[in-house]
Amino acid sequence: QKVKVMAVTIAKATAKLGVVGGTVYFTAKEGLWGNSKETNDAYKRLKSKTLDEWLPASVDMKPSTSKKLVSKPLMQKKEETPAVKSQQPSQYNACVNTVFKTLADLPETVPVKVNSVVTYFKNLG
Repeated sequence: QKVKVMAVTIAKATAKLGVVGGTVYFTAKEGLWGNSKETNDAYKRLKSKTLDEWLPASVDMKPSTSKKLVSKPLMQKKEETPAVKSQQPSQYNACVNTVFKTLADLPETVPVKVNSVVTYFKNLG
């Protein structure tokens, strides 16, 4: 019984390693781990391939029609909104300021919140 469980565990681990290794090999071969130009070129190549181009000739599970993997663009380019783009740095700075203000206020905030939780549970019982 233990041998069977161990064999199944090893088979699962081997299959997972094979999938991960194959994925890393495929993405490296396609250029996804290169610089930004290589990655962009790889994305365009992958997006333009049809299912028939992906499946080897020995696979009989092909659909009857040749369709692209992505029939519609995943993202449609929207018009740039200059007003939003110009606000991004100030919004980022406001977010950073809020995070650090919250961290600075933790020594005063935590005891108050803990006391309110303790009081709540005391009132329940």
